[in-house]
Amino acid sequence: MYKNSLSLFIILSGLLFCSCKNENTKNNQIEVIKQIEDKEETVTEIKKEAVSYEYAEQTIDDELAKQIENYITTKLLTEDDLELMTEKQRIFQLYKIDLNNDGKNEVFVNFLTSYFCGTGGCTLLLLNSNLKLITRFSSTRTLFVEQTFQNNWKVIMTKSQGSWRKLIYTNGSYPSNPSVVEITTQSASSQAEIMFGNDFSKAKTYTF
Repeated sequence: MYKNSLSLFIILSGLLFCSCKNENTKNNQIEVIKQIEDKEETVTEIKKEAVSYEYAEQTIDDELAKQIENYITTKLLTEDDLELMTEKQRIFQLYKIDLNNDGKNEVFVNFLTSYFCGTGGCTLLLLNSNLKLITRFSSTRTLFVEQTFQNNWKVIMTKSQGSWRKLIYTNGSYPSNPSVVEITTQSASSQAEIMFGNDFSKAKTYTF
């Protein structure tokens, strides 16, 4: 009787030990998985932060970029244009900014490849918050958006042919060709917001 009780105790102890060991192993596995998931989340956040630091915040908007891509391929360019363009020419940058202080961002779309650029600069679009065209600029380089207003829209400064030009919103648009705007002795102020200048506001590049 004693031997039977002892044997039963040993068996139960063994089962209990195995059960505890399996439970500990399971808990360890769960902990390892959780640590891996935490590390993956941390890496993802680090990558997001890296992108944010690398590019100007106003140039990062993947959802808006998709809408602009659709605008470019269905409204701006023809099928012939798209057939002629190489993959490397199908890129653009965006910059969100409220130009008329109405609480809604207008959007600049910058094209920076040979298909859109010449010796004087590149084609650049200004769209409203509904992606309707306001101005199609030609021969445009870096833009400096001042904090001052004329006709309720911010003044834009840019250089064309080596001289400063002052772009003023008039009758629903800014001047489309800066090179024909009168040269000004005024230059961009230190308070101006700089767009599409890699030294000051590097823009994220998207494809279409």
